[in-house]
Amino acid sequence: MADKLDWLNKHLVYIRYIMVKDAVVQENYKIPPDLVDFFDGSGAEKVIFRLAGSGKYKEACELLAYIAHRRAGVWWGYRCILSLLEELQENPAADQDIADIGKDFGVTVPDFAKIPLPEAPDTAQMDAIFADVKEKTQKMRNNADPKVQKMVEDAVGVAFQEFKKVHGIHPLDLVKQLGARLAQDRVPIDPASPVFAARDDLRAKLQAVQKETVDTIKSVIPPKVPEHERKVRDNTLAAVYRWIVAPDELSSKRCLDNGNECPDTPAGLLALSAFWASGNLMPGGEQVIATPPGLAANGLSQVLLMCALHKGGTRKLKERYEWYFNLGVDVLSGKDNWEGSLLDVKAPHQSIPGRVPSKPKTGASVYKRWKPKIPGI
Repeated sequence: MADKLDWLNKHLVYIRYIMVKDAVVQENYKIPPDLVDFFDGSGAEKVIFRLAGSGKYKEACELLAYIAHRRAGVWWGYRCILSLLEELQENPAADQDIADIGKDFGVTVPDFAKIPLPEAPDTAQMDAIFADVKEKTQKMRNNADPKVQKMVEDAVGVAFQEFKKVHGIHPLDLVKQLGARLAQDRVPIDPASPVFAARDDLRAKLQAVQKETVDTIKSVIPPKVPEHERKVRDNTLAAVYRWIVAPDELSSKRCLDNGNECPDTPAGLLALSAFWASGNLMPGGEQVIATPPGLAANGLSQVLLMCALHKGGTRKLKERYEWYFNLGVDVLSGKDNWEGSLLDVKAPHQSIPGRVPSKPKTGASVYKRWKPKIPGI
């Protein structure tokens, strides 16, 4: 793939609309209201590169999806899915067990709501302070006039006695009691408190509700079978590749059937987008029912979004959109197309490690049997 700035020197050739206004009219493309300044009546290609130059790769990809020739657009989506699968080989997405949802009933108190407890007194520090005060007091007494010292002691004694008459306790005894209380537990907790009983009762009820909810979800959602899911994905990508190589009614019908098996996956939605791109909602019927404007383009745009948001992998969302944009430029400028893949025995998606191997076929490879002379897109 080209360097991320190499597209500045490329010209998009596999596009259906030269002007953005044509995509608006023909495909119901909606210009993002916050990006109106990028759309000044210029050609679509200029607007796309202007968006990319400003780092708005997601928006550039969306416009690319609406102006791309449909067959080239599906190949672009196919290449993006292969890129995602390669990422997931390096860093698989971790699946979350439904039973883990709501399993932790612990309460987390935010910092702003926490009430700090008083710090426990440092008894060693207090003893050192008292010893220092006692030493200084003794020095003052030794240096004081004995008569004055006797008068002070008598006055203190009288004051302490008056304090005891009023409060019923000698001041020195009160200090001793306070010291003993400080040495006790600052926040005594009664383990038999009804608060704990209510907590345990509430926790038991929450656990019962969580178990019932999980059982209900599991009863209506079938368990995941990774090998089956990979097989469905591979079959769907095979249908998409068949449509790209030969976009006839049979290939369109296969895309519809396979896409409906997994419409909530990138491969499934791309298969449906390929079916919509055929332009006929009733393949094989007597009457052609035209695909609604913009349906195929919007489907392709959503495929890219699903790939970009996919868990796991080695890239973040913005990095993926930049990568997909460069892939799209390579496809629509003609640098990357499916013609080279026809020379291989395997389709591109069959080379992804971890796929479910298909049953061996006798005779020539199905892809070799398909190999036609590719006309202009």
